Amino acid sequence: MEKMVIKQGEAKTVIFTVKDGLGTGVDLSGAALLLGVKKDKSEAEYTFSKADPEFDKSQAANGIVSVNLSAADTDQPEATYIGELKCAWAGPVIKKSEDFFLQIKRAVTA
Repeated sequence: MEKMVIKQGEAKTVIFTVKDGLGTGVDLSGAALLLGVKKDKSEAEYTFSKADPEFDKSQAANGIVSVNLSAADTDQPEATYIGELKCAWAGPVIKKSEDFFLQIKRAVTA
């Protein structure tokens, strides 16, 4: 995933496409999802996160899911954040996407 750029306090829908090594969409229908975003990989806590019920899974069978970031989520100090999408299936199977970068730019206010 490329770097996403969002302005401070901007609400935005983020779409994720999860593919296997052959480029085929991974069926996420039965997976529990978690999006976590933090300033640095070493931080124990997420700056903000989105739990499974907040995801739109209408295209999950094709590996496509989306989640809305609220204005409160993105109302963070200007910086580049690291995000991860975790997918958990029944049993001890948990997969994590490659990290992606979310750049929050300062909003211009009057």
